[in-house]
Parts: sequence; structure tokens; C-alpha cells
Amino acid sequence: MKRIKGKDVCETLEEMIDPARTAVISVDIQNDFCHPAGHFARYGKDLSITAERLPTMVGFVRESQALGIPVIFIRQITLPDGQSDSPAWLRFKTRDGKDPDYTVPGTFGWEFVEGLEPGAHDTVVEKTRPCAFLDTHLERVLRARGIETVVIIGVNTEGCVESTVRSASYRDYYTVVVEDAVGSPNRERHEASLGLYRARYPTHTAEEILAVWRRRAQRRTA
Repeated sequence: MKRIKGKDVCETLEEMIDPARTAVISVDIQNDFCHPAGHFARYGKDLSITAERLPTMVGFVRESQALGIPVIFIRQITLPDGQSDSPAWLRFKTRDGKDPDYTVPGTFGWEFVEGLEPGAHDTVVEKTRPCAFLDTHLERVLRARGIETVVIIGVNTEGCVESTVRSASYRDYYTVVVEDAVGSPNRERHEASLGLYRARYPTHTAEEILAVWRRRAQRRTA
């Protein structure tokens, strides 16, 4: 810890991701964005980065759950018949030629990818826009659980992940990005967002973060 303006401020990774006040936020790891039969793939999106990182994303979530770290599963949804889409949002969603009806509740594309399953101590938060905090109960869930640090993974790096990273930091959470557990259909924008994260936020690999939690768990059982 360091002292700034009379306040204790976390400085090291181990201080920031204390399990007692940390949650993982898993952003939009759903079939429509990640699966070869999903919406993005059908419209020709390059899923190579996401496919490469997906095992790390799934493994990170599963081990976090096993170590007792709460996971907040963010789920993108599109309500049927345009019920959640304004004209401006429809323009945004179709700017690259894809159909706007993705992650419709109850469809294959809406489901989390194979291997991801919310546990008894986890929470699912649904959203209709990129930022996981916008018009959702995410912050209420985090505050109720005494969470001060969020560790963020998911897709897409420059879209919903970056929107959520920025919003979390602006809401006074310590915000940690797992750099090898984010994916995007665009390599250039993916790398640009990683550059922004590294300049502004604590950015670490999945293994670096899990190693801290494993050591904490070992000390508790010693």
C-alpha cells in the first residue's frame, strides 16, 4: 500500500486483487461472438484471435470459480422485433453489413460458450449496449458484495470489453485487464485497445492473476 492524500491506495497486483473484495467480470463470452456457427462467423468476421484466447477465457473463469472468486457473467441480449433497438442503435449494429438480430434470448447464439456455467455464487447480468454498467444492475451487485476490484475478460477487446473497462474505472473500481483473455474479430483494433489498457490500467496475464489467488488459497489452508 501507499499513502496518498491521507488514503491507503493499493499498489501491487496482490493488494489490488485481494479475493475478499474482488470479482471477475466475464464480458459476452457467447456463441454468437465466439463460435464458428455463431452470428459473427456467419457474417465473415475473423474469429482467429477469439478462438486462440477462448481456452484461456474458459480456464480462467473455471479456476476463479474453484478458488472462490465470484464471477459476474455479462450477457449481451437483443430483444425480438427490435424492442431494444433505437434507429441510431440499429444503424450502429448494421454499419458493417451484419444483421442486427444477434444474441436473441433463448437462441444458441445467446448462450454462453461451452465450458462456461454460472455457479451458485455467481451472477448473470444482461445488457443491451456495449457497457456492462449502462442501465443494468451490475453496480448494485458489486456494491452489495463489497467489491472494490474487478478483473475483466471477454469479447470484443475494443468494443464491449473496453466500454466496460473504462466505465468500471470511472466508477472508482480498481480495474484489472487480463490481456490474454480478451478477443476481437479485428487484430488491429484488438492491439490498439491492448495498448490503451497497458497505458492506463493494471494489465496482466491470466496466469499472473491466478498465481496470486492460488498462493492466497494455500495460505488459508496451511
